[in-house]
Amino acid sequence: MQNAASRFSLDLPAPLPAWQLGLLLAVYLIVGTTGHLPWRGDDLTYLGPIHAILTRDAWLVPELAGETLRDFPPLYYWVGALLAKALGGLLPVHDAARLASSLFTAAFLYWIGVAARRLYGPAAFAPAILLGVSSLGLVVHAHETQPALAQLAGMALCYAGLGLLSERPLAGGLQAGLGAGLAFLAGGVPALVLTLPVMLLAPLLCRDCRSRPVIGGIAAGCAIALLIPAAWFTAVAIQQPGEAARWWASDVATILPHAEHLDNFGRLLQLLGWFAWPLWPIAGWAIWRNRHGLTTPALALPIVACLLAVGLVTTTGPLRPASALPVLPAFCLLATLGTSTLRRGAANAFDWFSVVAFTFFAILVWLGWSALSFSWPPGLARQLARIAPNFASHDIGLTAAIGALISIALLVLPQLTRRTPWRGATNWALGMTLLWCLAVALWQPWFAHTKNYQPVAGELRKVLAGQTEGCIARHGVADTQRAALDYFAGIQTVDGKSARASECSLVLSYAIGGNTRKLNEPAELIWERRLGGGRKAEVFRLYRRD
Repeated sequence: MQNAASRFSLDLPAPLPAWQLGLLLAVYLIVGTTGHLPWRGDDLTYLGPIHAILTRDAWLVPELAGETLRDFPPLYYWVGALLAKALGGLLPVHDAARLASSLFTAAFLYWIGVAARRLYGPAAFAPAILLGVSSLGLVVHAHETQPALAQLAGMALCYAGLGLLSERPLAGGLQAGLGAGLAFLAGGVPALVLTLPVMLLAPLLCRDCRSRPVIGGIAAGCAIALLIPAAWFTAVAIQQPGEAARWWASDVATILPHAEHLDNFGRLLQLLGWFAWPLWPIAGWAIWRNRHGLTTPALALPIVACLLAVGLVTTTGPLRPASALPVLPAFCLLATLGTSTLRRGAANAFDWFSVVAFTFFAILVWLGWSALSFSWPPGLARQLARIAPNFASHDIGLTAAIGALISIALLVLPQLTRRTPWRGATNWALGMTLLWCLAVALWQPWFAHTKNYQPVAGELRKVLAGQTEGCIARHGVADTQRAALDYFAGIQTVDGKSARASECSLVLSYAIGGNTRKLNEPAELIWERRLGGGRKAEVFRLYRRD
């Protein structure tokens, strides 16, 4: 917006040359994304619908091991499946599909940079990207199979379109509407709740946006934002009658407020506090520093978006890190403005704290690797041995050499960055990227050992080969285990509470830690497999009913 950019014009030198920024992003996006089997949790769960597309042509409605999965609409899965098809001869399916996360993370960072440039001036483009990379909450999810990343890209595109309203109303409105529609195809109704209200409020928040062309652009954008969900729901209703209504009911239920998070307010604050670090304190400074101009679009739009995202995370859905991802786009915009106005002492403290923090965490990563490789320090080594009693380190010399090079870069590169107000954001992005590279270099074998279900699936397939064919009922088996069994072994199970489960002669149970009670019906135990140890031990059991 022209009035926003003129008020908050950030006439500052760029934090990094373009080629250095591109290299930093390439390292951040690629390292750790490929080269390993899918890990338990979201990485495996959301590989399931991509596997269903590739093996059973389930393009329209996401499926997991033969059953509908209503967590997210199919946009991310479409892109993951297309990448798996395109790169099938070069990479394993899980690695190629996971590159969708790199693609959508790159789109999110680019469009949030564009939004910052339109709101705060040309110099804000690179800092907004660097602050996005700096976020503690983004780094792990950016390297796993995570459909919420596609929602972030759509939200950022929507905000970038709103930043264009004053200059090109129709183009800005259509771009915002396209972003909201794509956000829905990635995140469902919650994504519309995070974008449509901001679009509708835009003319009220911007004096220059109350003209007829701007209102027309917003109307066209809202039409696009609603047309995309309507088209998808119509296609689902035609292909699977009744499924569109069930999906709508499930999606609406996810945005209904509840008090569970407020009952655990300390955990909620802890999650939001670390997840959006270091963005939220700088965003708070931006609001305070410009408290007399809160009605200007450059502040009002991201503040409204931020309140919507925090409100949705606080009062709806599960309390888990991935659910907090929607707070990042608005925080990135506000933090970009805040970083440019930090006083010299605060800017130096922000820079100094980044170097100290990442040095401290690098030492912790090295201590963990030392405990795994040399059983020192002994207390930490005993704890890790209880979690994974059979783990053994390999290629210690090569791993140490790679880790040493990354550690040297972590210490040296922050000293070489330009001394500008953006230096703190640059060093946070550098530190986050290099610390992630160090963790991948030193700890990836451990993650591969503790988060890998391939041996379990292969062993169960061999056991089932000697059994009479029939369905398998499941008890306690979650989505991530179901996805692993389907992807690695082609094994699908039936919900133990369904009517069909009574017809199954085999029962597969899963439990964690001490919750390893036997099956509550006459049955013969024919197979058992344990993973890990201690309270986190996982126990798989296969029974044949009498």
